[in-house]
Amino acid sequence: MKIAIPSEGKTLDSMINDRYARAEYIIIYDIDREEIIEVIENDSSEAHGKGSKVSQLLTNKGVKILITQNVGKNALEVLKAANIEVYLSKKDTIKNAIQKLKDGTLEKIENPTN
Repeated sequence: MKIAIPSEGKTLDSMINDRYARAEYIIIYDIDREEIIEVIENDSSEAHGKGSKVSQLLTNKGVKILITQNVGKNALEVLKAANIEVYLSKKDTIKNAIQKLKDGTLEKIENPTN
């Protein structure tokens, strides 16, 4: 199963970026194979509508779970429509957030955080 995490870097030791759609990178990780399968370099130059576009990109990539610190209303609507579950993480490394997801200790987001 593919999960996506906005990141400040390209590795599992990178920190989760607190800006979902405007993160420098989005890591797509296969939880079954336990490996990064893609690192998307995110162009955050657009002024508006970025959350919905990134959410649609994740849908097209077959992502089933997003781990993030923040998610806006429009992005969350696109994610919910695509049946992508969204989980909230505090500032942490990508590796730790994935482990917390596996452990069932991350909170599932049902409402926008910003």
